[in-house]
Amino acid sequence: MSGAWGRGPPKVEKMDEPPPGAEVAFEAVRCPLRQACGCEEDLYGPQELFEHLQLFHKANVQPPPEPSIGEPTEEELGDLSMACARLWDLDVNRLTPGEDYTLNVQAGKKSYWNDDKADDPLFQSVNTDVFRRPTFRAFYNLLNNYERETGVSETVTSQENEENWAFLNEIMETPVMLYVHKYLASKSLAPPSLRSFKSQLYSLWFKLYRRQQRNDSSGFEHVFVGEVKNDKVTGMHNWIQLYIEERRGNLDYRGWIYPRKRSGSGADENDQVMTIQFAWQSELKSVSTSLIGVSPEFEVALYTLCFLAGEEDTSTMLGDYMVNVKCYKIGQNMIGTTYPESMEE
Repeated sequence: MSGAWGRGPPKVEKMDEPPPGAEVAFEAVRCPLRQACGCEEDLYGPQELFEHLQLFHKANVQPPPEPSIGEPTEEELGDLSMACARLWDLDVNRLTPGEDYTLNVQAGKKSYWNDDKADDPLFQSVNTDVFRRPTFRAFYNLLNNYERETGVSETVTSQENEENWAFLNEIMETPVMLYVHKYLASKSLAPPSLRSFKSQLYSLWFKLYRRQQRNDSSGFEHVFVGEVKNDKVTGMHNWIQLYIEERRGNLDYRGWIYPRKRSGSGADENDQVMTIQFAWQSELKSVSTSLIGVSPEFEVALYTLCFLAGEEDTSTMLGDYMVNVKCYKIGQNMIGTTYPESMEE
């Protein structure tokens, strides 16, 4: 493009139609922006000039750039609930009920009822191809790395340590975790470099601490794998672990838990937030809420964000589901537990 811009191109107002009277003003004129657009010798009739100026406008007046998909907005930085809701939209690896898996919810019950209201497994089918996805595969490799009972010290082998880091490396390639890093770093709750943030995540989730005995637990073990303490199941909120243990014959689904109010809706096969009762081998968990079909990175992202940026309770909308994310600390800012609570009445 020839011509001198000087201090920059002249401002051009967007025109949706020719200016009034243009059809009778003259037969041919030069472009009023000829120095900017380089058409100093060309002549235009009214309609030609109008079309020429429209083309110039489209080529040179750009709309403001859209925010990056992983960038928190100002509104989200000011509202943790909105940031949590954004994670749901960023979970590109979330499964679709009825396509990637099928639930058989069967009958509901009160948490104190002793009888089993479900003769069949909760997971009627799961497309095992999902475990070829990098984050799912890396997550699966972690599930057999822990002692079931609290009070038994854990020993982390070199292979298990490599598996922990492999999982962190995989999830840090995903939109949900990149978003959480940017969110936390902007509030000085996480280091600016991804490498340092991975180290923070390792300490937060995989560093061993004491529940009943030295180094007998960790945040990851409790929340995702589950533990048995005083003959009761604690933690174990991850749907993949529920599915794996049910498939192995170690878990007995006993029915979904009625909402607190009778007016509440019951469970169905499309639910992605479920409150259920189950027995893990011979130990019972009377009430447990899990997010069904979400990716492993989504749960790590959600719980990390709420634990570091929130309080004990963080209410948010995850898709169509109103939930409260509970966070409890143990020791010096370690994850004791974190899990969702359905707020459906």
